[in-house]
Amino acid sequence: MNAYADGFEGPRVMPYSPGNAYMPYWFDGNNLIGQSVEVAKADPRMRRAFLSALSSYRRSGGGRYLVYFDGDDPNRTPAPPGVAVRYSAPLSSDDAIVRRLREIRNASEIIVVTNDRELMTRCRNAGAATMDWDRFLSKVKSRPRARERARTAEEKVDIEDWLRYFGLDA
Repeated sequence: MNAYADGFEGPRVMPYSPGNAYMPYWFDGNNLIGQSVEVAKADPRMRRAFLSALSSYRRSGGGRYLVYFDGDDPNRTPAPPGVAVRYSAPLSSDDAIVRRLREIRNASEIIVVTNDRELMTRCRNAGAATMDWDRFLSKVKSRPRARERARTAEEKVDIEDWLRYFGLDA
């Protein structure tokens, strides 16, 4: 297993390029669910629902998803498929995200999703791209569904028609 700049481990399926399906997204978890550490610890359902939604979004169009939550969770449950989780204690998730961006070689490969304007500025200063939650959702919802992409890829091609089109018919 290899560790990559985005904090994930394992074989890389294809190289990153801006906008490709394997672009890593880092999420400012507590900011996006609108809960403090104390509330999230007392009732973890919101965190689980958020992670489940992200897993669904990832299935619809790819990407590599890493969620930073403030604090720690001693009663952790496994993250859903396609989503990795990091708990930032003793740092805030903002500080943990920025620290990690400054440690990696290619911060420009990362898109940080947060509604926190200060964190956006700090992340851009560290070299990462940023977007707010609404923009992320718009991007995800504009992707063709995986089944639609598969159906398009499986369309039958009329070879004889193409041969005639290019003047190669017998």
